[in-house]
Amino acid sequence: MKKFWLFLSLFLLLGCGGRGVYLYQEKGDAARYDLDRPWVIIGKKGAGSQRLEKRLCQEKELLNILKEARLETAEQEALFEAACGKEASAVRFLQIYYGLEKGKRSRIRRSFERHGYSLNDYGC
Repeated sequence: MKKFWLFLSLFLLLGCGGRGVYLYQEKGDAARYDLDRPWVIIGKKGAGSQRLEKRLCQEKELLNILKEARLETAEQEALFEAACGKEASAVRFLQIYYGLEKGKRSRIRRSFERHGYSLNDYGC
């Protein structure tokens, strides 16, 4: 029985290691489970749609989304830098994002939805 619990614990630890925040662009009549929707992993450059990444980072739509979420300026800048800066990092984005109060994370999610995106958190 001990081996079972050890195996299960190890499985959960390894299975939950790949945590990330995925952003999907909604396409009018496409179903939410449509895997052909453009997507990106926030902070991981080159993962997903290059067009969507360009729109969020180079055209600064992400910064507008964060401003609409009514975050403090320092929080907006930190999230934008983690997602789009020279040293963009999905891990750093997650650290900052999950360091925010639950209410702020909810406002970010709703702001993304108003811009036509679904924000999904995968992992444990």
